[in-house]
Amino acid sequence: MSRVPRARKSMPIAIVGLLVLAAAGPANGRGVDKQPTLTADLDGKPIALVEVGNWYCNDFDYPAIHCFSDPKAELQSSAAALAAPSGTYVTVYEFTTYQGAYMHMTQDYSILGLIGWSDRISSFQVTNSAGGVFWTDWLYTGTRYNFCCYQNVGSLGSFNDTFSSVFHN
Repeated sequence: MSRVPRARKSMPIAIVGLLVLAAAGPANGRGVDKQPTLTADLDGKPIALVEVGNWYCNDFDYPAIHCFSDPKAELQSSAAALAAPSGTYVTVYEFTTYQGAYMHMTQDYSILGLIGWSDRISSFQVTNSAGGVFWTDWLYTGTRYNFCCYQNVGSLGSFNDTFSSVFHN
């Protein structure tokens, strides 16, 4: 099953660079905190981080994000992690009713645009007892949308395609 990526907003490279610096974390007395370097692959081959939102992905090996062109291959690859009670805390989908590209997320993302997911989440499933917050703007700002505990939201209504950051409680 191959996918045709849906059109999305593009960010100029200079803005992406500034966002990476902003997402790197707060400065401390010794300089900027060291953050892990995110990487992504598609069927084992490196891809740009912004392409993650076009495929079937997971971040179970964070800071590596693994994506697959076939959703069955992704599910087979992540079966053990999905079964673990402390595994993924939210799965986001490109379209309503859990359709299209998806990503199993176990981490906080202050700028979803860096991994191709800003303003394109249309449904989600919380797969354990963890909760969190989606935000409509980068860096956990804007309007918040709380989620929790095995929640399934097949349509986001007025929040469709508006989330730009996410963190769990």
